[in-house]
Amino acid sequence: MDYGYQLLRHVVRQVFGNLKEAAQLTLLLFLVPFIGFVLLWGSLAGLMPGTSGDAAPAAGGILLGGLLLLGVTALAYCWAAVGWHRYVLLEETGNGILPQWHPDRVLSYLGRVILVVLITVLAAIAGGVVVGLVTATTQAGGGTLILWVGLVFGISWVATRIGLILPAAAVGARMTFGESWAATRPVSGQILLPLIVIAIVTVLVDQVILLLFGQTTQVEVFGQIQDQVVPALPGQILNGIAYWLQVLVNLALMTTLYGNLVEGRPLN
Repeated sequence: MDYGYQLLRHVVRQVFGNLKEAAQLTLLLFLVPFIGFVLLWGSLAGLMPGTSGDAAPAAGGILLGGLLLLGVTALAYCWAAVGWHRYVLLEETGNGILPQWHPDRVLSYLGRVILVVLITVLAAIAGGVVVGLVTATTQAGGGTLILWVGLVFGISWVATRIGLILPAAAVGARMTFGESWAATRPVSGQILLPLIVIAIVTVLVDQVILLLFGQTTQVEVFGQIQDQVVPALPGQILNGIAYWLQVLVNLALMTTLYGNLVEGRPLN
């Protein structure tokens, strides 16, 4: 049986077969920042520049609140991710509705996340330059979209190849980017299948939610008022749940690869 299919099946079973445990370990840590960003977006939408002398201070306060919320979100997500990795790999359960708190593991995880993001951003910039040059010199036309889609999957592929350092950090194991890249080399091509399927399902779910719960609202873009379709409150809640599940699936992909390729666990 194809490794990519086995990997995808194991990832889906890992998440949806342990959904109760996943919710106990991660849901609150995802839900609170999500609500915070929804409220922040509501504050921004209700702030009309120039309507009063208090507009500038209010915008500054919202910006500061957003930066603080971003930091809290990063810490909460890393805490949740560490808890999920440790549950799968070490069978470590949480404390009620939160995973156990391992500050050294969470901070190590956050540091490695930052490094992975930096590498993927550099790869995206380099790939974007190449795609831009190819498009400009060949006038690819309709093929431009294919090139950009390929770039997105290429970035996800690179992040996955080096991403085994994340579950390693969660369990306190030492692993370098090179070791992660080498560990995933035998299955580098097969990794694409779950990446493609996860991306397609994510886009379809987002579009279905927007179709069912979308509403037209006016937003200001570069000084011009434009109509934009955004999900109503029920759609925003469903978007939050879908995003939570998507993150869990991506974490499960990293956990499964680490367990199989590094620890030698079978894909059952």
